[in-house]
Amino acid sequence: MDARLIGIISKAHGLKGEVVIELLTDYPNTIKRGSSLFFDEKCTAKAKVENIKYFKSKENKSFFIIKFKDIENRDLAEELRGRHVFRRRKSMPTLKKNQYLIDDIKGCRVYSVGGTFVGIVLDVEKFVSNDNLVVKIENDRLDIKGNKEKIFYVPVIKDYIDTIDLDDKKVVLKRIPEYI
Repeated sequence: MDARLIGIISKAHGLKGEVVIELLTDYPNTIKRGSSLFFDEKCTAKAKVENIKYFKSKENKSFFIIKFKDIENRDLAEELRGRHVFRRRKSMPTLKKNQYLIDDIKGCRVYSVGGTFVGIVLDVEKFVSNDNLVVKIENDRLDIKGNKEKIFYVPVIKDYIDTIDLDDKKVVLKRIPEYI
């Protein structure tokens, strides 16, 4: 896939064609005036950022207010409601060692340090103190009483994560969280 989902347009803002975008990227400061964004995964429906403002809500959610070139009024902006916004993978920032994009971690297989298959990473939830892997248990021998959804959370910290190997789509746990 050539594109990364960075957000979803939630609504028009004002009268001059601006839109509010709920952010799904960890790197909002890398999107600037003049950046090229896209309304499709194949990166064919291009939109140039004319102006951009970054905000955090009271609930600690991040969003942009963006004015795209050629979107000149509220009616045109309103037509974009619900559209997904992408950027080219090659325009993503270079990550440091032990930094990962959520999209890359989703779908990774999770194993215990002994090699027992545990499950699949469904998502990564972001919290102030640390991120958590949301793992769906796929091993029937791991029966966690009272957990009908067969989901557990693993803090993304050294105490719990041994390795993350994106090439093999594999996460190895040092230990399974004791609160399960």
